[in-house]
Amino acid sequence: MQFFSRARAGPFATIAAAAVLFGIAVPVLKVLVSSIAPVMLVAVLSLGAGAGSLSWLLVRKPRVPVPMPRLERAGLRLLAGTVVVGGFLAPVIQVTSLTVTPAAAASVLLNVEIVSTVLIAFLLFREPVDRWTAVALAAILAGSVLLSWNGGPDPGFSAGAAGIILACVLWGVDNNLMGRIGGITPESIVLVKALCGGSAALALAVLLHEPFPAPVPAACAFATGFIAFGAGLILFVRALRKMGAARAGAVYAAAPFVGCIVSLLFFADTLPGQFWAALPLFGAGALMIFLEQWRKEPPAPILK
Repeated sequence: MQFFSRARAGPFATIAAAAVLFGIAVPVLKVLVSSIAPVMLVAVLSLGAGAGSLSWLLVRKPRVPVPMPRLERAGLRLLAGTVVVGGFLAPVIQVTSLTVTPAAAASVLLNVEIVSTVLIAFLLFREPVDRWTAVALAAILAGSVLLSWNGGPDPGFSAGAAGIILACVLWGVDNNLMGRIGGITPESIVLVKALCGGSAALALAVLLHEPFPAPVPAACAFATGFIAFGAGLILFVRALRKMGAARAGAVYAAAPFVGCIVSLLFFADTLPGQFWAALPLFGAGALMIFLEQWRKEPPAPILK
């Protein structure tokens, strides 16, 4: 069996492109959250993501009306779950946590999403996880605990790092839900998530009396949502359906390191001392997960 066959090249390229887009988005969000209130930022990002998914639908099928979801009860429950968890809770927690977390540290902590995605796929959906993958998950978890420690004399954990970890756990749930929604296209999933999650975020921002953003930051946030969370999420869902959550999560391991490299190049944040000790753990764990998951035969596609 070839390590990288032609049949795997398409889904691999799809998830790799999504990983790059998501990775770059983290340092961009770190810049935007200094100009836009966190919950309002999520609302603008969602508006951009919705516009991105709608544009994708119109470009791919310009003469066909936008398809309405045709879901059975189980599919509706999955879609509702991904709207609440991935469209509202996870992004609000992540963006809020970025206000007190260095961008590079936040980027590498996104490896926790890999752990939660693979573990949930194994525990709930019986996707295979072997011994080496378990070792890799343990390494990533150890790095997360180390990086989350506040570094002070009193034992405790950084609130920002803990928030990023919680958001990643929620996205692990979201990834597994999205990959199993049948009867609706990936573009429609992203559109529903963006409209519903963004509306909830906007309502919360108004209740919190967060100000509306200035035109330039708003335009930047809209563009980020359009590209990273619109097109990027569509690519991610397509790969999930062909590869399974465990393997897609393994390739997605590149995203945190893309974000970390960009953050180190463009930010002068003061990184905690334990960052450099945790970084090799994240790197080794992500590499082991990628190699082990990619050697296996892919699961049968959820949607043909």
